[in-house]
Amino acid sequence: MESLELVVAVAVAVLVTGWTARRTGLSEPLLLLGAGCLMGLTPAFATLTLSPEVVLLLFLPALLYWEALTSSVREIRHNLRTIALQSTVLVLVTALAVAAVAHAFGYPWPLALVLGAVLAPTDAAAVAAVARVMPRRILTVLRTESLLNDGTALVLLAVAIEVVDEGA
Repeated sequence: MESLELVVAVAVAVLVTGWTARRTGLSEPLLLLGAGCLMGLTPAFATLTLSPEVVLLLFLPALLYWEALTSSVREIRHNLRTIALQSTVLVLVTALAVAAVAHAFGYPWPLALVLGAVLAPTDAAAVAAVARVMPRRILTVLRTESLLNDGTALVLLAVAIEVVDEGA
């Protein structure tokens, strides 16, 4: 299966899962997780690899696009200090905490930092899915923070990978 076929199959699965969630009232993130697991277990997808560039250039912008459109610039400016602290300091602290736990389980520090950088940022789509009942101010801070923390995590990941490369 080619990369284009994979992208089309995933897009169709996402659309069908969203439609099913709206019709049945089931949780869309859970249905997406189930659909992804089922697709991963099929033989057609077993040996398929997807380049990171496709994910970064196609899937990530599509996930973040709606959140960026529905965010209020005025509210972001009003809460800028909180958002900036959460999207940088909190991501760094979380990454270091995950790295410390991974190191305690026997991972070398460079690999533990890579794991921490991967797991540290929150997911914008997940925040939107579970935060609909929250007050507007908290929802704005969470949505914006989850959009910005990916950049912090990507920079941290690049640094951690460079440290791993130098050590190898």
